[in-house]
Amino acid sequence: MPIRGLTCPMFVTTAEFLPQHHAQRQATLQIISAAEATGQARVAEMNRQVADNLDKIIAALDTEKPDDKETAADAS
Repeated sequence: MPIRGLTCPMFVTTAEFLPQHHAQRQATLQIISAAEATGQARVAEMNRQVADNLDKIIAALDTEKPDDKETAADAS
C-alpha cells in the first residue's frame, strides 16, 4: 500500500528522513515486483508513482547543501 503523503502535492520532508525514504523506496520496489509477478497491474502502477516520487525526493535531498537546514523536498 502506498504512503499517502508521497502522492500528495503538499508533502514536504527534510534530509533527516533520508534513511526512511531509502527504506520505503526499497519496500516499494519489492511491492511492484511482487504485483507484476502476480498480474496485479493496478497495484504495480500505483506503487510506481510512489517510487517515482521517492526518487524525486531522494534526489532533491541528496543535493541539499549540508549547511542548508531549511531546504525541504516535496513530491511534486
